[in-house]
Amino acid sequence: MALKKQKGFRIETKTLKSKLNRDGINLSETVNAFNEYVIFYLQIINDSPDGVDLPSGDDWRFYELATTSGRDNRIPLFSLPFDAPSDFRRSSIRKALGHYRSWRSNYERWQRREQKRKTKTKGKPIKAHKPPVLPTLTKDHPCFTSEMYKGDNGNEIMLKIRKNGTWAWVKFTYQSYRLDDWGKASPTLVVKQDEAWLNWCVERYQPATGGLKAQTGKRVCSVDLDLDGKTIATCSVLEPNVNGEVNEVARQFVKGHSEHVRRRKRDLGQIAKKMNQTGIINSCFAKNRFVKISNRERSEGFRIANEIIAFAVKHNCTVIVFEYLKNLRPQRGRYSRRSNQKRAYWLKSKVQDFTTRIARQNHNILTAFVNPKGTSKFSAIDGAELLRTSDYDLAELIAKNPKIWDDFNNKEGYHPGIWAVSRCGYMINSGLNAARNIGMRFLLRSNEKLLFVRMEVKRLTISK
Repeated sequence: MALKKQKGFRIETKTLKSKLNRDGINLSETVNAFNEYVIFYLQIINDSPDGVDLPSGDDWRFYELATTSGRDNRIPLFSLPFDAPSDFRRSSIRKALGHYRSWRSNYERWQRREQKRKTKTKGKPIKAHKPPVLPTLTKDHPCFTSEMYKGDNGNEIMLKIRKNGTWAWVKFTYQSYRLDDWGKASPTLVVKQDEAWLNWCVERYQPATGGLKAQTGKRVCSVDLDLDGKTIATCSVLEPNVNGEVNEVARQFVKGHSEHVRRRKRDLGQIAKKMNQTGIINSCFAKNRFVKISNRERSEGFRIANEIIAFAVKHNCTVIVFEYLKNLRPQRGRYSRRSNQKRAYWLKSKVQDFTTRIARQNHNILTAFVNPKGTSKFSAIDGAELLRTSDYDLAELIAKNPKIWDDFNNKEGYHPGIWAVSRCGYMINSGLNAARNIGMRFLLRSNEKLLFVRMEVKRLTISK
């Protein structure tokens, strides 16, 4: 049963995937019947879209009454293609409403684009782009609500399926993880080739957090992501006090990423060589190798996200802060280099998405994003400009002599590196400095007078 809203709590949901043992039973007839109903109602909605914008619950009832006699036994406007349970019919109506609303949004955007194109061409005749059309064939998965299943004990379940033109209760067994703290809602039947799955919607109550604004004065875990280095993520826990000071409570470096990058570059290089040898590239080229690369990217994303979340939970953080890096695009260049950079950006997005979802679902920790401008270029301690290099000896030399710092700045300018050096002689890990800046940028949203006071960096004597 679905959970109901309670004051002071929010309902957290996620999907539990269970392997369904078919035992030779054909489930395609049920899936085809569901899609036939979806197309049937989609055509009705297209003919009379008056009920699309009604409140939730009234929208699907509007179209159900058009195809059923109701309590007053009146003659329906449309006749159903075949008989089906009411929950099965209502689920198909909701799915059809979703398809129609999606098409309508795309069509309105298409109209605005076409109007904008006509304005730019100053009245000259142009060839219009094709407008989006309603689907005439769907491949949706049927949702089994309370009337469509019963007798679930964690291993066995009775499903109401369509078999030889009639509806019958059939007993199935399935394999699934056990989630003790979560309650099951309605399952969705997914049939792919020779396998069938029950995707359960599981829910539970989580205490309401009040949003990011309610986290003022609490600990935050700021994270700086290095997309192609040995340390993929640098985490810093910052805590403000009543005196307007921000102290660094803990820090952590998530390592072990260099081996993943090495394997990715090796596979992409081999694919590039095969492309050069064959000269023929299609959509299925090196499919198995690309699948392995994608699986490793996903696995690495989960590993990094879980380490970040474990560190935040250990130090009782209420918010995890990232840089907003959604608009990164790979640079032009050789195929293997560009592909590696593109997948590094994909991995960054996976880490942020996995962290956001898992931290909120399992630990009630929120996630925030801040502007990345200047987080690596300026010191978190005093705002001084920094130079970066991966050569430790060169970093020490630059830090000890301001004149050499100026010459290096004029000649090399700002570029990536492990060490960040200021003109006054401070040298610090660039990732740690960026993580501090990221956390401070979030904390300054609520109090502009906060000052970072923990100066755990290496200070070098300046030679005169």
